Amino acid sequence: MPSLTHQRHYATFVGLALVLLFSGSVSMRIFVGEYVCGGGLAELPLEKIPRSLRQEGSAMLHAVVSDLSEIAEAVIPVDPRFDADELVPGQQIVTIDPSKPHWSQWVEAAQSCDAALIVAPESDGILAKSVAMLRAGGVDVIAGSGDFLRTASDKLLTARALIGAGVAHPIYMATSDRRYAEECKGFSKYIVKPRDGCGTQELRTFDSLEEANAELHESSLLQAWMPGRAVSIAMVASPTQQTFLPAVSQNLCDVTCEYNGGQGPLDDDAQRRAAALAMRAIEAMPPTVRGFVGVDLLLGDDPSADYVIEINPRLTTSYVGLRRMIHGNITARLFDLESGPITCSTSVDTVRWTPEGTVWVNDMVTEST
Repeated sequence: MPSLTHQRHYATFVGLALVLLFSGSVSMRIFVGEYVCGGGLAELPLEKIPRSLRQEGSAMLHAVVSDLSEIAEAVIPVDPRFDADELVPGQQIVTIDPSKPHWSQWVEAAQSCDAALIVAPESDGILAKSVAMLRAGGVDVIAGSGDFLRTASDKLLTARALIGAGVAHPIYMATSDRRYAEECKGFSKYIVKPRDGCGTQELRTFDSLEEANAELHESSLLQAWMPGRAVSIAMVASPTQQTFLPAVSQNLCDVTCEYNGGQGPLDDDAQRRAAALAMRAIEAMPPTVRGFVGVDLLLGDDPSADYVIEINPRLTTSYVGLRRMIHGNITARLFDLESGPITCSTSVDTVRWTPEGTVWVNDMVTEST
C-alpha cells in the first residue's frame, strides 16, 4: 500500500495531467537547480571552476529547461557570473547572492513551485544533500528515495547490491571489504576510482593488482577491468511508469577512460541487451526509483559478457543527444503527460555529442556551446 505522501504526489500529477488535457495549458512551476550554474560553487573564483564543468552543467541545464518550458514554467537559480539570458533565455531567474548559502536560497525559490528537478554530482554527497535540503523544506523533489540515492551514489554499496542480486558487475575490493581479494587476482588491468565520483573523474588504471591495491584508500574502490563496448541507457521514472530511452555508446579515452561524449541510438540487439540488464540492475537497488536515472554498461561479444558498471541517480550528459534522437518530450514523461513506447526519429548512430553540449544530427551541428 503506497504511503499517504506517495498517494498525494500521485494525485497531484494526475490532476496536472487532467489540467493539460482539458484546458490545453499547464500552470505547473518547476524549480530546476543545476549545481554549477545555480550557485553551488559561488564561493570559488570563476577561473577556479574548470571550464569543462561549467560547459557540461550549462549544456544539461539548457537542454532540460528547453524541454520543460513546453509543459511548465521553469524557475532557475543562476550564479550572477553566468549570463542567464544566454544560458536559459526567457525563463524565470532567481539570482543567487554569493554572500549567503545557496541551499537556503534554493529552498526558498523551490517552495513556490509544484516540484523540483536537481542536476548535481554525487561527489562529496552533493546530490543527496541537495535533495535532502529541499525535501526538508517541504519541496517535492523529482528524485529517488533517500535509500536509492545513498546506494547509487556510493559505488561500493552499488557493487554489493548488484553482485548480491546476481547482476553481472566487476569483482571489487575496498579497504573495508576484501571478500573478493582472491577472485581479483589474474586480471590484466585494474581500475581505482572514488566511491562517490561523478562520471570518469579521477579514475585511474593499473596493470597489476599490487599497484592498484597500493593506491586503494577508504574513499575509493578497486575493480577488475573488463573488456567491452561502453554503453549507457537512461530511464525516466514517473509515479506510474518507468521508461527506458534509447541505449547509446560512450566515447571514452583508451588511456584515461575520460568521457568524450557519445552517439546513438545503438542497433536493436544492443538495445535489447542494454535494457534487459539495466532493468535487472534497477530491480537490485533499494526502492524507489524516480526521475532521471542513467545506467552505465559494458556490452561484450555476447550477452554472457555484459556488465553493469554503475548507476547514476540523476540527469546525465547524454540527455543533450537523447532529446534529439526521439519523438516527443522526455521531460513530459516525468509528469505522466506523455506515455507509451519511445520511438526514435533517427537511424542507428546518427546523433553524437560532446560533454560540452555540441550535438550533431546526421553530421550537421544542431546545437553548439
